[in-house]
Amino acid sequence: MRSLRVVVLGFLAFLNAIPANPVPGAAGLQAPSPAQLPSELRGAKVYKLSEDSKSGQTLENPVIYRDISYQDLNFERLALNLAVSVKPVDRAAMVQRVFFQDVRVNGVPLHVETFDKPFKLSKSEVVDLPAPLKCSIVFAELDSFKPVQEIVNQDKLLVTGQSYIEVKLSAIEKIALRTKQLVIPSPVYEEVPLHMFSDSPLLKMAASKIVDTLADPTSTAALALAKKHVEKLRESKALDSLARPGLYFLYCEFALTDPKTKAQEKFNQTGTGFVVSADGKLLTAKQVVQPWKFDPAIAFLMQRYHLEIAPDGYKLCAWPVGASVLSADGKLDFQPALCTDKQALKILKTGPDQPQAQDYQDPDSGERAALQLEPAGANDFAVLQLRGGDYHPLTLADATQAGSGSPSVLFGFPFGLSHALAVPNPSLVKASLEGTTLNLEHTLNPGESGAPLLTPEGKVVALAAGANHCIPIEAARSLIP
Repeated sequence: MRSLRVVVLGFLAFLNAIPANPVPGAAGLQAPSPAQLPSELRGAKVYKLSEDSKSGQTLENPVIYRDISYQDLNFERLALNLAVSVKPVDRAAMVQRVFFQDVRVNGVPLHVETFDKPFKLSKSEVVDLPAPLKCSIVFAELDSFKPVQEIVNQDKLLVTGQSYIEVKLSAIEKIALRTKQLVIPSPVYEEVPLHMFSDSPLLKMAASKIVDTLADPTSTAALALAKKHVEKLRESKALDSLARPGLYFLYCEFALTDPKTKAQEKFNQTGTGFVVSADGKLLTAKQVVQPWKFDPAIAFLMQRYHLEIAPDGYKLCAWPVGASVLSADGKLDFQPALCTDKQALKILKTGPDQPQAQDYQDPDSGERAALQLEPAGANDFAVLQLRGGDYHPLTLADATQAGSGSPSVLFGFPFGLSHALAVPNPSLVKASLEGTTLNLEHTLNPGESGAPLLTPEGKVVALAAGANHCIPIEAARSLIP
């Protein structure tokens, strides 16, 4: 274990990371900053890019933002591609995912999809991401179209925000480092070359016409955009008033224990729940409250090292909208939360356990295992009971509204532990019915599992489960007492 730890930490040196508060025995690994870390990465060990203690200069960013290029433009949004590379490292390793938060381009909000295609870093060469990052500027979110006009005529853009690089660990490395995940927060503040129209005069002409039309306040398109902007604000207000009182941010903590040594290691999961009855029954995804039944990495650790779920290591908490989640020192604030250890929250019922055999191969060691895992699907539901309080249940839609093709709103807590307060974030999504599930066009963000998928009228049509799929609400009706 000791030699393996040295090898792993040797890899991390490529970031020139200087942790502020090392964890004893972890050779410089530190606990994450709750104010920064996305909720799915909560509990991961973090290497933090900081200032050089000798020179006071900011250390070099390992990420290279090479260029931004045009992908598509219509009367609703501007789609862009962002090409990214990573510099050589001391030890080749796999990057699992790259998350982005609060990204802006020249001050304009930029949506950047989570990059979830694993890729290997090199000891000697700069490595390009396997595909460009997909980005978009949604016009209906802007108060003015002028910044977009200015952006398309620039040759460089200032991109700001925050990224998180998740490093893939083998099962042995997880044990050696006492963590399930290892992440590197990497601030984004780069001037990036813009290749808008790739020297295509016809493309530039067509795009310029759209831009000029939208920028003209008297044009039909601009008036329609303004109307859409107002309607979106009105709908957002209406949905806020309908949904927010019934939403809860969920935090599940559990521990794996060695029955021989009694040693424990804690893990956690976050998600969203919503009230479905006036007496405080809360609906969420089963994988939020029992994540070890769905996570192959956890199941592999349990099977490989004969670990068990510690009965005294489980805790489930729910924070209402607006409640304090983090205290001033960055620690979880359980005082306003309803928790199982305070008998203010309990699990009433979950979808039945129907584990299926799944072949699993550890991506680093290559070791294979046959695991028993819960499949994604109609049983991924859990009903909780809140104690006390005045509850505002959300209305469930009828079966005919599932997959109707109408725009839907996902109302959850993405990256919930990155914020001091429990603040939900609605996002407009497109969903299509495929078999018994609704598939979204994008992957769910950390913290959105269990969130309601709402119709424009505020009715729950489905529940967000995992990856990019949601389960029609009809499948859960029989679970709700």
